[in-house]
Amino acid sequence: MIDAHVHLFPDRLFDAIWKWFDDNAWTIADKLYADQVVDRLQAGGADYVVGLLYAHRPGMAEELNAWIGALARRRPEVVACCTAHPRDADILSVLRRAKEVHGARLVKQHAHVLAIAPDDPVMFPLYEACIELGLPLNLHAGNGPRLPGYKAPTERISGAAHTRPVLERYPELRLIVPHLGSLEPDTFFDWLERYPNLYLDTALAMVDFMPSTKLGRRDRVGRYPGRILFGTDYPNIPFALGTELQELRGYGFARDVERELLHDTAARLFGLPPATGASQGERT
Repeated sequence: MIDAHVHLFPDRLFDAIWKWFDDNAWTIADKLYADQVVDRLQAGGADYVVGLLYAHRPGMAEELNAWIGALARRRPEVVACCTAHPRDADILSVLRRAKEVHGARLVKQHAHVLAIAPDDPVMFPLYEACIELGLPLNLHAGNGPRLPGYKAPTERISGAAHTRPVLERYPELRLIVPHLGSLEPDTFFDWLERYPNLYLDTALAMVDFMPSTKLGRRDRVGRYPGRILFGTDYPNIPFALGTELQELRGYGFARDVERELLHDTAARLFGLPPATGASQGERT
């Protein structure tokens, strides 16, 4: 099993993020630091955890990329991402170092944290660098959750209307939209037919939590097993780890479909070894 949506930050940033959640969002069930997060996910059945982090201001990406690269060298079950702020001076160089020096396998950004829409031209160098370096991009482009602490209203700087121009302009960009597109899941599901390099992840969207994301749409999730990745958003979730996995398995997907969702799609996308037998996730 590969958990394709896990947040890993240095301790001081986790502390700041959790305070933001306490003030603006929900109560996080498990406030665990990076190594504890990895330990807990392994105990829950994950063979790999895709660690996501992002830079909320220019000039901090290099330090974050080095930090998660060191963590991944020490904990080989961690799949390191990297990040760059769209207003960094040389985004291509930042991401190239992250890939070649720190072993990054994907890039992460978050429209709500940036308060920058996906189709804002300031984002274009980031997309072009991802394409040049062959790195998938996990971009929180969906318009939820709608929380008061963001710098701009989510409907103004995210959503399908701001994402489609990116898909049209950069068809070769391997774009992962988390949370099944959040409050517009049907639109993003429909787009899987049109845009072959669009992927979705299930984080927070397999449970009855955010409005419009209790999908119960077994046919839609099961129809695109090679384009949807399982993710938990751990540790920044308000319920017990395992809830989302239990919900997904409750759909009763065929074994090959479940294997695609839980492992194979992410393994191909991030260049991880193919499964060689029953994973811990399957055994548990």
